[in-house]
Amino acid sequence: MRRLIAAGTAALAVLAGGLVATAQAAEDGGGEKFLPPKDAQVVSSNEISPRIIGGTSTTISSAPWMVQLLFEFDNDGLFYFTCGGTLVAPNKVLTAAHCVTDENGKALDMAGRGMILGNTAKLAGGANDEGTAVRISRSYVAGSYNAAAIDNDIALLTLAKPLTGTPAQPAPYRETTRYAPGTTATTYGWGMTSSKPDGRLAATLQRVTQPLNSDADCAENLDTALSTPGAFKPGHMICAGVGGTGDNRTGKATCPGDSGSPMMVNGRIIGVTSWGVATQSELCNYRGTFDVYTKVSTYMPALQPRIDDTNFSRDTKADLWARTSSDGKAYTFNSTGTGFATRKAFTGNFRAYNLVVQTDLNRDGYEDLVARGNSGDVYWLHRSATSSTYVKTRIFSSWNTFRAIVTPGDVTGDGNPDLLAVASTGQLRLYPGTGKGKFGASTAVGTGYQRYNQVRGHGDFTNDGKADLLVRRADTGDLLLVKGTGKASAPFETPVVVRTNWSGYTTIVTPGDVNGDAKPDVVVRNSAGSLYLLKGTGKATSEIFATGVKIGSGWNGYHTIA
Repeated sequence: MRRLIAAGTAALAVLAGGLVATAQAAEDGGGEKFLPPKDAQVVSSNEISPRIIGGTSTTISSAPWMVQLLFEFDNDGLFYFTCGGTLVAPNKVLTAAHCVTDENGKALDMAGRGMILGNTAKLAGGANDEGTAVRISRSYVAGSYNAAAIDNDIALLTLAKPLTGTPAQPAPYRETTRYAPGTTATTYGWGMTSSKPDGRLAATLQRVTQPLNSDADCAENLDTALSTPGAFKPGHMICAGVGGTGDNRTGKATCPGDSGSPMMVNGRIIGVTSWGVATQSELCNYRGTFDVYTKVSTYMPALQPRIDDTNFSRDTKADLWARTSSDGKAYTFNSTGTGFATRKAFTGNFRAYNLVVQTDLNRDGYEDLVARGNSGDVYWLHRSATSSTYVKTRIFSSWNTFRAIVTPGDVTGDGNPDLLAVASTGQLRLYPGTGKGKFGASTAVGTGYQRYNQVRGHGDFTNDGKADLLVRRADTGDLLLVKGTGKASAPFETPVVVRTNWSGYTTIVTPGDVNGDAKPDVVVRNSAGSLYLLKGTGKATSEIFATGVKIGSGWNGYHTIA
C-alpha cells in the first residue's frame, strides 16, 4: 500500500503498508493466523526497544479504543497487520481511507478478507495471542477520496459484531478549540521505530505528543518540501510537529505503520494519521517537515449518520416497525432504498403497549425498541450478537402521563444515545444515555411542548452533525424543525416552521436514513392509510425534504408505526 518513491526525491508517503504481526488465532476459531509478512521485523521484547520516534510505550487500558487492521492478502488464512484504527462505537472503527484501498484508491475487500483486532497493546496480540478478533461486515470511504493526493483520507468500518472496549468520540463538526495552533496533541500507533528502511515496528502500542500547527504554516512547510502548491489542503488536513530532525534520537514523528491511528486532544479524536514527507532512505522524521493528519471534524456530517445507522436488517438503510390494531402482532419492513419490502413477523405480541420507538441504546449494532406498556412502565427491548431473543428490561415506571417519548440519538454530544420525554405540562425532559441501556438524572430542556401533537426525531436533519427534532403544532398543523446544538445544558434551538398544514397526516415517523444517503428521512401516513416517503435533503429550510413519494397503502390497520 505504500507509494514507491524515487531515490533522493522528497514525496508524500502514506504511513501504512502490509507490515508486521505475530501468530494469533481468530476469535471464532476459523483457523486464521496473524503472521508477519515477508522481510518484516518487530522489536524484540528482550532488547532495548526504540520508540515511535520520540514516543513512549503505553497500555491498552490507557487507550482502550485502539484497534489493529489486519488483511489476508493471499487467501491463505494468514492475516497481516496494515494499520491502526479507533473504536468509535462497539461495532464501528474509524481509520484512514488509504488503509482500506489499494494504491489506486480501489476498495479492498475488507468484508471478505479484513479483520479487526482489539483489546491488546501488543502488535497482533504478541507472543501470548492477546486480544479479540472480529470480522468486518462493510466499509465506507468518502466518494471524494483522492489516492494520488491522499485527500479526504478517512474511512469507517462496520464490524460483524460488537467489540468490547471503550469507544472514543470524534471531535464535533466545526470544532475549533481543540484545533488551535500550539495545542498539544497525542498520537498512537504501532508504526516503525526508526526512519530507516530497515527500521522495526513497535512490539507494543506507542504514543507521541506533538504541537498542532496553523494551516498557513502547514501549507508553507509541506508545499515547499514537496515543491507542490496545494499538497496540504486546509480544512481536509491538519499538521503537527516541530519539524523532523532526521535523527531518531531527537525527533518526534509518526512513521509507516501508524496510518489510520488517532490523534487525540482532550479525549476526542481530532485527526487520523495520514501522510508525511519521505524519501527512499528517510521514511519519516524527514528533516524540517511536519506530519499530516486527516481533520476529523470536517467529515462528521457524513460519518455520524453512518456510525449511528443501526437497523433491523443490519445494512445501511433504516427499516420500519409496526404493530397491528386488531391483534397486537408486530412486523418489521426492511428498506429497499425507495420503499419497504414485504413485512416479516417480529417476535412477541405488543397489544399491551401504546407507544414504541426504535433506537440502539447500547450501540451494539442490533436495533432495540423502547416501548411503553398500558401500565405506564417503559421497557428497553434488546437482543445481542449471540442471541436473537429480545430481552425486556424495565427502565422507567409510571410514565402514563407523558405525552411523547423520543429517541433522536446523541443529544448531549457524548456519543451515547439519549431519550427525551414530554411531560403532561409540556415540559421537555432530557434523559442522558450511558450507552448501556441506562440513563442519568433527567433535566428540563424545554417548555411549551403541549402545543405539539407529534414530537419526532432520529438523527441529524440539517447536516451539521447534531441530532434534531421535528414537531407538529396541534392548532395549525405546521411542522417545525428544532435544531440540535450538541450541548447538554441547552440541546435545542428555538423551533422554526419548515412545512405548513401537515394536519392531513395521521402519523409522522422518523425511522432514520431510509435510502442510505446518510440523511434522515420521514415517513408519513395520511387519513386514507397511504404511506409516503419524504427523503431528507440536509437543508434547514422548507426544502428540508424532497417531494413525498407514495410507497404503500392499507396502513390504517396498524396502531403503531416506528
